[in-house]
Amino acid sequence: MLKAVTLDFWDTLFVSDGGPEHDRRQIQLLLEELEVLGEPRSKAAIRQALLAAYVWFDEVWCNDHRTPSALQTLKFAFATLGVNPPIEVVARTVEFFEQLALDLAPEPVLGVSSALPQLTSQYKLAIICDTGYAPGVVLRELLLRNGLLDLFSTTYFSNERGVSKPDARVFHCVLGELSVQPSEAVHVGDSQRTDIAGAQAAGMLAVHFLGANDRDADASTGDVLIRRFEELPVVLNSLASLGDSHPSSRP
Repeated sequence: MLKAVTLDFWDTLFVSDGGPEHDRRQIQLLLEELEVLGEPRSKAAIRQALLAAYVWFDEVWCNDHRTPSALQTLKFAFATLGVNPPIEVVARTVEFFEQLALDLAPEPVLGVSSALPQLTSQYKLAIICDTGYAPGVVLRELLLRNGLLDLFSTTYFSNERGVSKPDARVFHCVLGELSVQPSEAVHVGDSQRTDIAGAQAAGMLAVHFLGANDRDADASTGDVLIRRFEELPVVLNSLASLGDSHPSSRP
C-alpha cells in the first residue's frame, strides 16, 4: 500500500532556473563588482570562471554526494579569476546569486498546482531537492508564493542536510520523517542518476517525469514514465495496486 510520495523540485515541480537573463545578470554583477575592486575582467573570462565553477560543483555532487553552497561555488569562481575579494563583496555576491530564483521566479510546472492538492488526501507528500545556488530557504519561499508549501509534510534540501541524491540515506531520512517504509513510497523526479536510480536503490518505486526534462528518457529505469504532471494521480493509483513485482509503463 502506498502511503507517501516524495518529489524532486527542479524540472519536476518547477522548471529549472537558468536561461539567458539569469546568466546575463550573474555575469553583469561580477563584472561590476570586479571593476569597483580594480580587478576588471572581461565578460568572456567571467563566463568561463562560472562554467569552471559549475564543472567543479558537478564533480563534487557526483563523487561526494553533496552539493557545495553558493559561497563555496563562488569562491571557486573568484579563485579561477585570480581574485580574492573582501568578505562583504563575497557576501553581497552570494546573496545576489541565491536570490535570483526569486527575482526571476519560475512558474510551477503545468499541472502541479492542480494535481498536488488531489494527492494530499491520499498520501503524505515531501520534497527531496539537490540545491545549487538557490538554498532551501529561497526555494521554500518560492513554494510559499505559489501556495504549495503547506501541502508537504517535510522538505529535504541538500544544502541544509549535507547529503544529496542518489545517496540512499537521503531517501531513508525523509521516509523516517514521514514514518513510512520504502516499499510504501514513490519518488517522482526527472533525473535518472539522482531521482530514479537513487529512489530504486533505496527500495522505493520511481516515477520518471519527462515533461520538463526528457534527456534521460532512453536510459530510464523508472517504473512509470510520464510527460504530463496531470497523469500523476492516476499513475499513483495504478502503482498502489501493484505488489512486489511491477511492470514498467512507458509512453
